[in-house]
Amino acid sequence: MPNRLQTPTLVQITFVAILSTLPSCSENREPLDTRPNVLLITIETLRADHISSYGYKRRTTPNLDLLASQGAQFETVIAQAPFTLPSITSLLTSLTPPRHGVRNHPGVLSSEHQTLAEKFLEAGYETVAMTRHTWLRRKSGLDQGFVAYRNNKLSTGLDARSLSLAAVDFLESRDRSKPFFLWLHFLDPHLPYTPSYPYSTLYQNGPSEEPQVSHLRSMLGQPRETFEPTPYADIPGGPYYDLVLPQYPKNQILLDLAFWRRSRGSIFFNNNRYKESHIAELRDLYDGAITYTDDNVGRILKTVSALELDESTIVALTADHGEALGEHQLFFTHDFTLYDEVLKVPLIVRYPGFINPDTVITQQVRLLDVAPTLLELSNLTPFSSSEGVSLAPLFQGRSIPFLNAFAESAPRRHMFPEQKRIYFDGNRGKWRMLRTDRWKLIRIPHPEGDLHELYDIVNDPDEKTNLFNELSGEGLKLAPLLNTWIANDPERNIDRSSQENADIKELDPAAIQQLRTLGYIP
Repeated sequence: MPNRLQTPTLVQITFVAILSTLPSCSENREPLDTRPNVLLITIETLRADHISSYGYKRRTTPNLDLLASQGAQFETVIAQAPFTLPSITSLLTSLTPPRHGVRNHPGVLSSEHQTLAEKFLEAGYETVAMTRHTWLRRKSGLDQGFVAYRNNKLSTGLDARSLSLAAVDFLESRDRSKPFFLWLHFLDPHLPYTPSYPYSTLYQNGPSEEPQVSHLRSMLGQPRETFEPTPYADIPGGPYYDLVLPQYPKNQILLDLAFWRRSRGSIFFNNNRYKESHIAELRDLYDGAITYTDDNVGRILKTVSALELDESTIVALTADHGEALGEHQLFFTHDFTLYDEVLKVPLIVRYPGFINPDTVITQQVRLLDVAPTLLELSNLTPFSSSEGVSLAPLFQGRSIPFLNAFAESAPRRHMFPEQKRIYFDGNRGKWRMLRTDRWKLIRIPHPEGDLHELYDIVNDPDEKTNLFNELSGEGLKLAPLLNTWIANDPERNIDRSSQENADIKELDPAAIQQLRTLGYIP
């Protein structure tokens, strides 16, 4: 049975507060050759509830499942923004967007903020990043601290195979005289969900008469004791519509996406335009892209094992945000709301000898807590300025105080006029959210007075019933916490949309093509 670690009691919280006054073990610096390696894997647009170890009905992720069984899985992890650049910046700096200042696409992290890579570089690590996303380009400032920062913006951009092969090359040829910090960002589960065959038809209903699909299904259904990619992991992926259109020739959504028959906004904010069967087919493709990514993550983890690095390597796997697949009338995108389908992400951490296998942690944590955790596990000093906390005590059965989660949405995007629920330009128009152990309070700025939504996330996890008017007392209890967070944002009313639009126009042609393919620009 999993080792389930519960939310702390008041006595436990008091005990941890006393412990926090003692000297930290992270101040002790180990010799360079005894420090652990750190492999940080982030997967674009990956919902926690589409991972099989999180209870999903499909076995989409046998390699992630195996990784979770070897370490700790966090059940409730909240991102600080539902879109890539601000969320990843929070991950790497342990700051919320108002503190690190990256509020939109594109954006630039100021050099005054220290990154996780800079901490590892100062400690003598070899620091390498490999990404495929235009928003994570060098000019974003996220390259701070990386000796090698490889942002290969292919015109297609979605290819777990090429990224996993590049990671394997690094692991096999790296400088073995020093530990490494390797960050990999996979992009494949992002729209337009076009995994290569047979992943493209893997989850179609009913038995398949196609040998490759049947073979892949049988391989995914077998118990896993080691990381083992299937032969199909070697098939290049990418948003080539000819990979999926022959399999779904009547799907109106795919046809609209492929041939630009409708604007992206009319698809994202669909008002019952498409058949449920067509929507379900895109969910099938989303799951196929997840499995393709999992297969290639398995290749990397197999290499870690083959090089006998398991015991000396911390592996942390998470996502930047989730994806709306029809919930709350939002389809196949994520930027515009703050519901759990776009904010709740996985977090799996393996460190043999420190983290017991089959550990399940139920307490809510935040994406910005990952960096302090990796620093403590590596026995390095913490950030001088941080809003996150180390989760390392939870691995040892100790406790930490409950962690409220704050998040903000993207600002209004004028290329999507169909989006009707953001009413102001710039930071002023962003939704803001507070998530506690039971409640979620969302504030939506509105010209006639702020709108509020309150959800009982324990009894209404799908956030279908807004209780703010019915339980106004609960909302009023939470409002001061949310309002204080907003008030501490020095740029809460800033509008940089004109400059941001100008910055997009200055991107290179390959970046423009990738953003158009991913649905960010018309």
